[in-house]
Amino acid sequence: MTNSRNYPRLRNGKLEGGGMPPHFIDERKKEVVFHIPGVFPVTMAIPTWMKSFPKGFKGVTCRCEETFYKLRAKANEG
Repeated sequence: MTNSRNYPRLRNGKLEGGGMPPHFIDERKKEVVFHIPGVFPVTMAIPTWMKSFPKGFKGVTCRCEETFYKLRAKANEG
């Protein structure tokens, strides 16, 4: 089980807690999939994180840990 304290928080318009949540890149679909158990306000930071990736990629969130790992395995196969 993941611990919510490991994820950055948005407070007063600034990110706290450092770093990106677990993620993987699906080159085929041009997506970056982030594992974020909660939705708001962490999803507001996605545009900031997407600056670290090539243009044309879109950010996608996945709340379920099991689904995240299944998607990552499927992306790594092809």
